[in-house]
Amino acid sequence: MSATWPRPYWQAGDGRSLQLWFVFGEFPHPLSIDGAAWRTRGLPAAGEIGRYGRRELAQWPGYPLAGALGELLRADDAALLARAAAAPDAFVIRAELADAPDLDALRDGIGLVSALMACGGVATVDPQLLAAFDADAWHARFFARPEFDVRDHVLMLCDADPQAPGRLHVHTRGLRKFARPDLSVRRVPATARDAAGELLQRLAEWQALGGRLHAGQTVQAGEIELIATPGGRPDDPAFNNVHVAFDWP
Repeated sequence: MSATWPRPYWQAGDGRSLQLWFVFGEFPHPLSIDGAAWRTRGLPAAGEIGRYGRRELAQWPGYPLAGALGELLRADDAALLARAAAAPDAFVIRAELADAPDLDALRDGIGLVSALMACGGVATVDPQLLAAFDADAWHARFFARPEFDVRDHVLMLCDADPQAPGRLHVHTRGLRKFARPDLSVRRVPATARDAAGELLQRLAEWQALGGRLHAGQTVQAGEIELIATPGGRPDDPAFNNVHVAFDWP
């Protein structure tokens, strides 16, 4: 069977993709999902899905409604976080998978979350995107269009660069879903912010569709040539992933 979400630039890598979602709500017992209607085959054999009560999940060290992530989400939408915290149930969906020549497993995960949101879910938290979605927002962003769009899954960030006063750090978050490193451009002048962002958007899509960056590889940002330097750790809180760094001259 041909892939629905193929990766036309795929080169096999040794990284692993990570899907992780927390779906809060009140769900029926038993719960039945029509896979064809929600464009999902369910989780792969290596994936895990668990149903938890509110008090049980709140004891987890990685509980997403507490700690730094909880504070960030609450600042973005306090009412949504309150509804999530009050929900009696939560599903935790997690799958760590080998690099693959298609993204159909990601499509399956999105369909599964979409089905849960339609049958009692009030909020889904995606820690990799540092974001929470109500049912309407989730459906509009992830399910309404059947086609793949990398911008749905990768966050583009721009901060002051602490190592270069007066310059910016432009970087991504979310490429771990594709078994690919995130991207970082440091020392970016304010006048080059858009050029750096456009470069990372292009590289993010290329990687999501299977491309791989290698140490010493050069890329062009307008007339500027940048050199790729892989590094970082999967537990780096800025990326939740390894990353490829570029330094603006």
